Amino acid sequence: MDAVTKYRNKYEDEGFIRSKNRSLTRALIGDALARKAHTAFVWVKGHKGHPGNEAADKLAAAGASRVSSDDVSLAFPPTYQLTGAKLSTITQSLAYRVAREKKTKQVHPRLSTVRRMEQIIADLTDDFGVHVTPARVWRSLRDDGVTKEARQWLWMGIHDGYMIGSKWLRPNMSEELQQRAICLPCQQTETMEHILFTCTACGRELIWSLLRELWQAAGGPLCTPSWGSIFGAPCVELRTGEGVRSHVLERRWTVLAVESARLIWKLRCERVIARDGRSFEDREVSNRWYAELERRLALERRVVALLTGKRKARRAARVDAIWRPLVKSSSDLPLSWVNDSGVLVGIKRGR
Repeated sequence: MDAVTKYRNKYEDEGFIRSKNRSLTRALIGDALARKAHTAFVWVKGHKGHPGNEAADKLAAAGASRVSSDDVSLAFPPTYQLTGAKLSTITQSLAYRVAREKKTKQVHPRLSTVRRMEQIIADLTDDFGVHVTPARVWRSLRDDGVTKEARQWLWMGIHDGYMIGSKWLRPNMSEELQQRAICLPCQQTETMEHILFTCTACGRELIWSLLRELWQAAGGPLCTPSWGSIFGAPCVELRTGEGVRSHVLERRWTVLAVESARLIWKLRCERVIARDGRSFEDREVSNRWYAELERRLALERRVVALLTGKRKARRAARVDAIWRPLVKSSSDLPLSWVNDSGVLVGIKRGR
């Protein structure tokens, strides 16, 4: 409601460019101005038994649980429609944002992107009972459980942006280049789905086996690698044995699943480009996987070390909850192991 009251004049002067829900905000303001009577908004403290607030909570919960939303008319009298922004308030940043939004509306989605997004959403619904929108999946890539490098890989994977498979079969490609379309161990055209889920080259199956072993040893419920559980990992909802949703389990799965899938991709690229098709040994793959997780844990600990005050304490507690079940001799770790660089830790090894 701050957008309708506290920031109303600012948003109107800027043409509602910064407003996240501009259509709803403009409709609320327009309807309020169209009323002949005075309109007042009164703040009440939530969860204190206020009849109006309790009724609003019930309606919000009912709406959030629905698969599809109602069609709500946001039309209001044209007399109260303000268009554009005042020259006195426009900045280069605001103008750039408007230009980007207009350009985005003119871009048609790629068919391959649409199909992959549909697969991600379907997997999340079937495997975890989670109903999400494409916008929610895109936003989830910025989850702080996903590193910058992994975020770029996920984004490219959803967009089918990597030069693999049928992309090498274009007419302008030479015969030598067209041979890169084939996965040599499997003798079939490569796709991201093949690389991550069906390829018989050494590494893929072992990495998923190591992930499953460590995940279950840490008390995680059954999770199967899929488009939804990997590329939509931050959207996954997991629950404890008591049926309570656990954000710790969700964050742990996001880290393990994304880092494992990305390692499979990196090993594939090294095998094809740097090793001329030579496969990795099991021991190499296993060591690389544990090294990736230990690198990620070290990164988390360095981030905590840079924080101060309450933010440091909260972040340290979260890192401890996520990673303690995954490290060796966790029962012997001191309480300050996360931000104490003198404490050496390593990931549990099951084999």
